[in-house]
Amino acid sequence: MNNSRERIIERIRAGLRTTRPFLETESARTPHTPPPFVHPVTHDDLVQQFAAELTKLQAYPHVCADDEAALEVIGDVLQQHQTQEVITWDFERINLPGLAELLRQRGVTRLDGRIAGVPEQRAALLQAHERAPVCIAAVDAAIAESATLVIHSGAGRPRMASLLAPVFIAVVRREQFVRGLGEAIERIKQTYGDVFADASALTLITGPSRTADIELTLTLGVHGPREVHTIIIESPATRSFHHSGAEDAESD
Repeated sequence: MNNSRERIIERIRAGLRTTRPFLETESARTPHTPPPFVHPVTHDDLVQQFAAELTKLQAYPHVCADDEAALEVIGDVLQQHQTQEVITWDFERINLPGLAELLRQRGVTRLDGRIAGVPEQRAALLQAHERAPVCIAAVDAAIAESATLVIHSGAGRPRMASLLAPVFIAVVRREQFVRGLGEAIERIKQTYGDVFADASALTLITGPSRTADIELTLTLGVHGPREVHTIIIESPATRSFHHSGAEDAESD
């Protein structure tokens, strides 16, 4: 068995030795800067384009004039799913004044999405978080041409707050919209520098989780949220959280 394995590996190595010069030459000729966008403009307004694309993905855009309207929509979603527990980013990272009070008024317990410790502790924390039907987070950018949410994980911004619960609520400000992936990546670099210096994940979410089997039967929600609500706030944030790379270490 080991001899067979070694023969296979050696063939792979030989193939790489043969093709490496060609691959290195082609790599050097290829531009590595992503284009700012790919598709032609379909709407004059990026929010409208994002909302139209998100609707095609069987997700829900909610355009809100201000923070108060956004809180009302979030409250409706929580009520619809009879939410008693919710996983969220730290409130200061979501930057939606009144969210903590909304959860308190509705008797909703907040879980912080942090899973750390010895394996037994991690297993217990994960089981506790699995009960939550809803998770709430903000985003770093929203790509209009594909209705994609871009989320950089870190301290107070756990991945679990956008991936674990069946229902995901994303809070997005108008100024966070970009046209294409290239623009989104540039914005992330400008904010964080080395994207993965202090965090292990950059998550791109395009609608609900989709999984298809060999017979092409499509199922929502197998590997992530089956229901995605994007709360689009037209007014700018009252304040912005100052990023500090030193404290932005991944915690989940």
